[in-house]
Amino acid sequence: MLDLDGSNYKAIPVMRLCMRLTDSIALVGSGDARLTDPYDCNIYAIKSQEGALLIDTGGGGDTELILENARHTFGDVVGALITHAHADHAQGGPELQDRDIPVVAPTPSVPLLTEGTETELGITAAKRDSVYPDDYEYSHYTPDQTATPGSILELGGRQFDIVQIRGHASDHVAYLTEVDGLTACFIGDAVYPDGSISLLNTPGSSLAAYRTDIENLVGRGIDALFTGHGLPRLRDGQDSIDQAADALAGMYTPPSRT
Repeated sequence: MLDLDGSNYKAIPVMRLCMRLTDSIALVGSGDARLTDPYDCNIYAIKSQEGALLIDTGGGGDTELILENARHTFGDVVGALITHAHADHAQGGPELQDRDIPVVAPTPSVPLLTEGTETELGITAAKRDSVYPDDYEYSHYTPDQTATPGSILELGGRQFDIVQIRGHASDHVAYLTEVDGLTACFIGDAVYPDGSISLLNTPGSSLAAYRTDIENLVGRGIDALFTGHGLPRLRDGQDSIDQAADALAGMYTPPSRT
């Protein structure tokens, strides 16, 4: 929010910032959009029967604001699901647990969350490339519940289909749910609206895994694609998945973003 003061604009702090995307989904945190800490991925809140559910938890630097944004939109946060253990998606977990908010993580994420090394978590490479400062430390923790790929999870009265989609990370999943008449896919960092992927030069990131697991999302009739960074797509999300699948079936490496 801006206030005109002579020829100068003065920023006025706003405590609650969010983007309502559908009747039941809001973007309540994002480093890209500067809604919250620059180290945060996109953090979504979903309205459930019991309150707000978070998809991903951010980097841990702005958890209070994320919770306030969600509370202002859909009520108190009653749970959070993470797509994978990378710091910008999972490091809000410990503070949520301190507030008695359960954190659900993919089963393959547990070893990384509890005892993953900086190399395994991609932090060594991130420090080398100045994505994280040299003194950054990952906070290990144990999730309250696990989500097994290939199963259905019920949380807050809402059902989520847990879909394995490795490639960006070895523990990566997507969450599919029916909301506001849409088949919504919370895709994390796996695929973006332009059909690009996110292949990293770090342990756990694998083009071979992408080729295998992209088929898990083909033919799902996905309407909305809620990405871990950048802009989501509220219609024709399956087109993005199919574009990525077609590229991964070809001879050349598909476009990749980080």
